[in-house]
Amino acid sequence: MFSLSGLEKMAKVVHWGKYYPPDMGGIESVTSSVARGAQAAGHSVSVVCFRKGEAPDDGASDGVRVLRAPIQMLKASQPMGLRYFRWLLEEGRGADLIHLHAPNLLASLAAAMLGRGPRLVIHWHSDIVDKGLIGKLVKPLEGAMLRRADRIVCTSEAYAKASLPLAPYTDKISVVPIGVADVAPPRSEDLIPEELARRIRGRRIILAIGRLVPYKGFPVLIDAAPHFQGDAVVVIVGTGPRKAELEAQINQGGLADKVILAGRQEDSALRALFRQAALFCLPSVERSEAFGVVLIEAMSHGLPIVATQIPGSGVSWVNAHGESGINVPVADPRALVEACNELLASGELREKFARGARLRFETEFTEQVSTERMMKVYSGLLAGS
Repeated sequence: MFSLSGLEKMAKVVHWGKYYPPDMGGIESVTSSVARGAQAAGHSVSVVCFRKGEAPDDGASDGVRVLRAPIQMLKASQPMGLRYFRWLLEEGRGADLIHLHAPNLLASLAAAMLGRGPRLVIHWHSDIVDKGLIGKLVKPLEGAMLRRADRIVCTSEAYAKASLPLAPYTDKISVVPIGVADVAPPRSEDLIPEELARRIRGRRIILAIGRLVPYKGFPVLIDAAPHFQGDAVVVIVGTGPRKAELEAQINQGGLADKVILAGRQEDSALRALFRQAALFCLPSVERSEAFGVVLIEAMSHGLPIVATQIPGSGVSWVNAHGESGINVPVADPRALVEACNELLASGELREKFARGARLRFETEFTEQVSTERMMKVYSGLLAGS
């Protein structure tokens, strides 16, 4: 793990995010990884976030101090709360470095109100897409925030180059790909629930994971499902607002034996599914899929990948075509069928891409590699403070 040298000072680092584990999501997992990495490197780390689910009000997690504010209002996936905003300013003014996870309306406002004291890192997870009034409100705040930023971190060069809001600030951009923890050894409790295990027993699994929302492209994968080879079955893990629509699509197509909406699964069941799957498929259709954290989780398990060529997204960079898997055009069921069937038909090709996926993970996407890159960004900023 990266550590501070004797010439570097311990800094007070504050993360401004929406949520933090055990409230989970892609941005939340990145926030946790970076916060824990900075704490392990010798910094004093706090996180200001909202509380949802069963998360405690506040406390410590792996040495990271976590302040969780109540949600007073939720609009277009943006939580609101006065206590949260007050904590952003109070914690931020006492920090050496603020790490802001964007998009986040209230954090953008707080950043625009900050003086020149603390260093400001904007972690640009995604452009704002289809957020209506909230999106319009954020635009001027976003500009003020980016002008105030000392460094903007993007998860891929492809996404940074395609982002219109970032175009005036290319001199501030650093690319730090996301990293995840390596695969844990198999555990006795890593079991698939009995009913799901019965439905997939003896079959080759095309695994997909994500929230059931439009940009994930699951209707395209369901359209492709009748044409997958022989015993192949699509297992989609996740919950979300489009569940009823996807169920209707499956029922109307008579696909109950070809597509399984598995709902939310515990980590132990997910590990078992990753190990049993023949391949992983990410059929996303919009730039809202900026990186695809689940891709590198699949790659850590040595799974060959079929993903989509989303213009301006980092997805087709994460899944290196011909190395870790195959990338196909967006919203093209026939292309998905051809790619998945090509892998299902050839154990040699699956093995080639499995090795490539694992090697690419080890080289680019481990949590340690990502943390080391981020700590170099921190060091460069703090050395100039």
